Amino acid sequence: MDDAASHAPVDAPPVSPPLSWQLAAVLLLAAVFWGVAHYRAPIPGVNESHYLGKARHFWQPEWCAGDLFLESANPHAVFYAAFGWPTTCWPLETVAHVLRFGQFLLLAWGWVALGTRVTNSLPRTLLAAALFIVWQASGTWSGEWLIGGAESKVWAYGFLMLSAAWGLDRSWARSAFAAGLAVSFHPVVGCWGLVIAGLAAGYVWFKSRRAQVAPPPPIRWRGMLVPALLFTLAALPGLIPAVQSLSAPNAMIAAEADYLQVAVRLPHHLDPLTFPVRAWRDYGLLLLIWWLLRERQTKPVHNTRAETPNSRWLELWMLAALLVAAGGLMAAWGPRPLKELPLWELRAKALKLYPFRLGDMLIPITVAFLAATRLWTDERALTRGGKIGVALLGAVAIGLACRLPIPDKILATQPPATQKDWRAAAAWIHEQTPNDALLLAINDNWALRWYAERPEYFHFKDCPQDAASIVEWNRRYQVIYQWKLKAFADGRGSIAELTELRRQTGVTHLLCFAYIPMEARPAFASPTYRIYSLPAPPVEPRPPE
Repeated sequence: MDDAASHAPVDAPPVSPPLSWQLAAVLLLAAVFWGVAHYRAPIPGVNESHYLGKARHFWQPEWCAGDLFLESANPHAVFYAAFGWPTTCWPLETVAHVLRFGQFLLLAWGWVALGTRVTNSLPRTLLAAALFIVWQASGTWSGEWLIGGAESKVWAYGFLMLSAAWGLDRSWARSAFAAGLAVSFHPVVGCWGLVIAGLAAGYVWFKSRRAQVAPPPPIRWRGMLVPALLFTLAALPGLIPAVQSLSAPNAMIAAEADYLQVAVRLPHHLDPLTFPVRAWRDYGLLLLIWWLLRERQTKPVHNTRAETPNSRWLELWMLAALLVAAGGLMAAWGPRPLKELPLWELRAKALKLYPFRLGDMLIPITVAFLAATRLWTDERALTRGGKIGVALLGAVAIGLACRLPIPDKILATQPPATQKDWRAAAAWIHEQTPNDALLLAINDNWALRWYAERPEYFHFKDCPQDAASIVEWNRRYQVIYQWKLKAFADGRGSIAELTELRRQTGVTHLLCFAYIPMEARPAFASPTYRIYSLPAPPVEPRPPE
């Protein structure tokens, strides 16, 4: 990568395709993204019920009032504020369709903008998208994905790609504003994007000084006042609530919440020592492919425009993201449990910031763009049959992505009978219970709040993000766990034990599998599920005054 130091993006401006072709490519790519997401993550997606539930509660606090997750801090307040109002008028499924179309339109715009600057080719950009889709569908490193349900990070990545593309053009005002929007929609994605861009720029400056070659054209700091102001105005609406969500009543609660996030709830995202071997193997293979493509790129090709300074910038961003990930790996390294590591509180704080997120995303993105460039080195020399072959390669890649197993545990991946019974149970709750009913599903939970529109006492996936609420989430987790151990020690849940559950938690309705033996008569029964209306505990007599 040493030769990147002597190049700046302005030295070799990309050949811009006609605007009509770019627009057609954006619409085509948005449709592909939407179709793949619809096939692999049917509504509601794995996180869709949480984001849209939060968004509706943000605008309509009486909806599912009393739900711990909904009433906790709002680290993605911009997403909720911008898109929550339609949920008060339309069904959640309708809103999800609309938001998916919007986010994939933005993502396609960002992909085409960045790709045409990196590859100097619109067809290569589309082929890279197809390769990226199949690579990501085959597995991720830290669980980071891009083509799925409606949520804030997809918008953030779209704005981040636009910011990168406009930054390569040295259009600082547009780039700064887009970066600010990325931070607002998802502070973790947006802030790490700024960090890796800064690391890459620092590397280029250092190498140019060391090699005594002309550095990139200098930035006039007076001219950066407007971009800085635009970035600040765009970023603050999302950054302020995100920072507020990091507060804690005291240091002990903060440390406990950090531990719960890293070691209990989100180790598959935050603790690299828990990442599956397959993930390390596959991403190691991607890096090997990148290195081999880099080696081949140094050899002469027919179309010298296939190698651009912009592509080197993308590789620098990837390497900067890997440097951040290496820091996360150092923070995590050591025996488990996490609390036995020296300085574990500081390590947990570093790991909870998702240091592997951008590396997880940029490795397949970079390899996809580089592979597309190497597979299609000269558009003018490619025969009609060759162009058809490349198009078929992209179509096969997308088709393969749709055929690969879906890793997410969502309702749509369950047997049809299970799906039917689950919806029937949720419909019964929605129609037959009061709005203040408090639910608990002690087995699977397929977006119960989405379908039943009632608050939940506890849901493992719905972990809040402010420290006090995380600790309360864990307390409820332990209450349910201990109750199940005691209630089913004899293989049967008694009426007294159901009454005790309501006394401890306030839960009014319990949803569980039909095969779980209970003494109480179910209020709802299907071949798969039962719903029990929990008996109210006796009112204790008040002591005489």
